[in-house]
Amino acid sequence: MNFYIKKYHSICILPINRIKYLTNKLPESIMIQVKLILINDGSYTRTIQYITSHTTKIKISQKYYKKSVKINRQIRCVWLETSMYTKLTFARSLWTLISNNIYRETIKNKSPIGQSFIENQIDIYKDLHEIYYSYCKDLEKTLKFRDPIWGRKYTLYYKNQSYVTIQEFFSPKIIDFFN
Repeated sequence: MNFYIKKYHSICILPINRIKYLTNKLPESIMIQVKLILINDGSYTRTIQYITSHTTKIKISQKYYKKSVKINRQIRCVWLETSMYTKLTFARSLWTLISNNIYRETIKNKSPIGQSFIENQIDIYKDLHEIYYSYCKDLEKTLKFRDPIWGRKYTLYYKNQSYVTIQEFFSPKIIDFFN
């Protein structure tokens, strides 16, 4: 299944400077479970494993390279799912290939990005850019859910250089695991 940016329709986008201001106001409009997932600075993969009590796996739906004279990039689209094949998150990542060794260490295998960084003891910094409420016909069809979904966009930095920018779209099924 191909996912392109033009197929996502944003209803509301909250930039980072507004997120910090709205953090105290979010409980009124967003369930605490959703807030935990959206604003979490830690490993999202670990969070999923804790709330589902299952191993998190990925299913790659797209992967391609963009080569230029100065910078090589890779775009990877994956589904994060439990070991019971429950699709929980669609993630699209744009990798800036600053070091082939780091690239091989982190994304050569079929592990979630966060899990790969933890296993390889790579120290990163996460910079959250925005949170959004959107809809996508392709995701609705795949998830068998017709309501808008929450998502976020952030960049991971390694040695003070932008390394990967990630967009995540969260299945409403995640909330069921909190009960």
